[in-house]
Amino acid sequence: MEALLLTFRSVNHTMLTEKILKEEDKKIKVIPTPRQISQSCGLAIMMDMSEQEEMIQRKEQDLPIAYIWKYKRGEEGASAEQVG
Repeated sequence: MEALLLTFRSVNHTMLTEKILKEEDKKIKVIPTPRQISQSCGLAIMMDMSEQEEMIQRKEQDLPIAYIWKYKRGEEGASAEQVG
């Protein structure tokens, strides 16, 4: 499984972004931040990798995203690579 993860500096930022993205009918899921990612609060937003470019732009413009990650989970465990 490969997904885009958005992480935040606070739970308030997570909840604000969740509200905005749901109003835009984005398919998202709020999850506990994976252990591989320690640079954030305890919650993250998972979404499809196809949203990567848009989320990188929105991080700079209007959403309080701290970091954007490419998250992979498979038989050998999980890994995360920062992409924004």
